[in-house]
Parts: sequence; structure tokens; C-alpha cells
Amino acid sequence: MKKVLALSVIVITILTGCGKSVNGELTGVPRGGSFYEPDPYGMLFIQQGSFNMGPNDQDIAWSLTSQTKTVSIRSFWMDETEITNSEYRQFVNWVRDSIARKMLGEQFEDYLITQDELGNELNPPFLNWEEPIEWDNDEYAEILDELYLPENERFFRRKEIDARKLVYEYEWVDLLQAAKKTNRYNFETKQYEGVVRDIKGEEKEIKDRSAFIMKDALNIYPDTLCWIADFTYSFNEPWTQMYFWHPGFDEYPVVGVSWKQATAFCIWRSQLLNN
Repeated sequence: MKKVLALSVIVITILTGCGKSVNGELTGVPRGGSFYEPDPYGMLFIQQGSFNMGPNDQDIAWSLTSQTKTVSIRSFWMDETEITNSEYRQFVNWVRDSIARKMLGEQFEDYLITQDELGNELNPPFLNWEEPIEWDNDEYAEILDELYLPENERFFRRKEIDARKLVYEYEWVDLLQAAKKTNRYNFETKQYEGVVRDIKGEEKEIKDRSAFIMKDALNIYPDTLCWIADFTYSFNEPWTQMYFWHPGFDEYPVVGVSWKQATAFCIWRSQLLNN
């Protein structure tokens, strides 16, 4: 029995030593498996390459100021087609449902996640996307009534979502301001120095890392009136009324989206995948 016990101890010692020993060499942190990047749905991989920027022929008048140079571009992913009405409508519906869940969560806890897996309180709580929204429920309808157009603004008394209230709150890290040497953390004084500009252009002192986190709230519903505003002498009223919501235009490119709305859409799309 003692021999078996001693042999077991020796085997365990050998296996333990073999598992952790790297013979004192720098080998890096071991990982469980190799990294594999899946192909994103509906996207194409653009290979890295280079091109010549500038005139392709000699120009005597601008020969001293317009020089040709080689520009290299790293590989990246891009959508195979433009963002369609159906895809952008998924974003609009997500914002609508998130606002509805937040409103319902003030009275019904089922629409909020107030604790994590360990039982710790979450402040603010997360939205519970597994709980369906019963739009026809009379008790819920009274709470969600603020999300609809007021009665005096309804056309033929149609109860429709007020697009002006579809506001998406998002945030990002301003790496450009964080990278400034005057805004770096001072390890001698153990505090941040410098100032940052918020989205309103106002300066504020840097107290901690949160100063570089920019927050914004934006109405994300597309400008459907652009069909009339941008084409004065055209009969585009049918496009204004039906282009974004009619199923016949689901696979058409979305229009009337500003640069800030497109940025918010990209942030939402990244969070949708990462979460």
C-alpha cells in the first residue's frame, strides 16, 4: 500500500511539473485554442493592398504641388450591399422596444434584470429581452401610451408610434483626446492632468477615465421627407409615405440617414454582435 501511495505521489509530481515547466524560457501566455475569425453575415472581406494617389500623367502647371504617392490600406470587412430599409428598421424597432421595456420596468420588474449571476445588485439594471411585450395588454397600454402620437396629432385617428421619441442613447471612448500626452495619467502625482472637450465643445478637467467616455442621445428615425425636400419638381409623395415601411421596399437602400445616425447605427450593430 505504501509503495502504491509513493508511486502515485511521484506520478502526480511529474505530471504537475511537466504541465507548468517552460524551462525558464519566454513562451507567452498559453491559450485554450487557436483564433478563428468567422465570416460576418452579408459582408465581404477586402484584401489589403496599395494604390497610387495623385495625377496619372505629368501636369506642368501643378508638377511642384501635386505629387503622386503610394497609399497602403489594411484589410477590412464591408457590407456586400448598402444598408437596407429592413436592416435599419431592425435598429428602429430595437430602440422602440428598449424604450418600451424601460417604461414597463418602472412598474413591472419582469422587464428588468436587477441582479447578476452572483446576486449582486445592478445599478442601473439591464433590460430583460427575454420577456415579450404585450402591446395589446390593457394594463401595459396605459403605460406605453406616452410612446404614441397624441390624439390631436393623429391622422384619421391612427394610433402610431411617435417617431420623435425614438431616441438612442450611446457612448464611445474618445481615443484621440485620451492619446494626448497632456491628458495622460501622471504616475508621480497619481492623478490625471489636462482638459477634454465634450460633445458640446465645452472644456472640463480630467478627474478620472470617465472624462474620455463620450455620451450622446440621438433621434434615429430616418428623414422620410427627404424625397420631397431634395427633389423639388418631382412627384415623390408616394415615396415619402411608403418607402421606409412598405414591405415592397424592404431590400432597397435606406435613405434620409444623417452621418450621426449612421454612426449610432454602427455602434448599435457592434454592440448587438458583441453582446
